[in-house]
Amino acid sequence: MRGDDRNDGSSGQGRWGPPDYHWPKLSDGDFELLRRRQRDRARITAWLLGAFVVLLFFITIAKTSTNW
Repeated sequence: MRGDDRNDGSSGQGRWGPPDYHWPKLSDGDFELLRRRQRDRARITAWLLGAFVVLLFFITIAKTSTNW
């Protein structure tokens, strides 16, 4: 087997796939900290998305009211 024929990628994608990622070993405290940060980021993203939708709604209302 030549060096360029070996499977360095993830299984199923052949040699052109991304390499397998191995998560580092985390303690329970570190894992909970990661989860809490993920939840906080998700909450902020949800608020920003909601504010954007409301902004688009008000822009649409303002544009349609000027045409009457």
